[in-house]
Amino acid sequence: MSVFVTVGSTSFDDLIQTVSSPEVLQLLADEGFKKVVLQIGKGNLIPEKSDVIEVEWFRYKDGISRDIRDSSFVIGHAGAGTILESLIEHKPLIAVLNAKLMNNHQTELAEQMAKEGYLAYCSCSNLFDTLKDCLHSKSFTPFISEPNMFPAFLEEFMGFS
Repeated sequence: MSVFVTVGSTSFDDLIQTVSSPEVLQLLADEGFKKVVLQIGKGNLIPEKSDVIEVEWFRYKDGISRDIRDSSFVIGHAGAGTILESLIEHKPLIAVLNAKLMNNHQTELAEQMAKEGYLAYCSCSNLFDTLKDCLHSKSFTPFISEPNMFPAFLEEFMGFS
């Protein structure tokens, strides 16, 4: 079992630091995960190796669909693309809000998707507890992949329709 972590096209060192902390890595290892793959974007923080779980990282590649598909669990920034790809692949997702990005709709999107039961969301400060809850008891609403469903949801959510 593996966890895929993605920050998208920006830097989100707080997320990388939190996920690669000894506390989180130990929790993942205790839950049976063998590997954590981190997409770190243009961040400055390089994840260190761990004694309890395999840690791999990369900055960018042509696409992350395969990484999402190959993972058992996804932790990512709350961007619409990451959310959509994870839902299409039916992967449990924790969307982590980047407090340093102001005036964005990620918070509203994550809140609404969590309200619908598709994902969990949190900040870096409560990621450990959210992850623990998701791994122990949280079940997610299965996402029905209809090509126009998510774009229509986004258009309505953003007030474009």
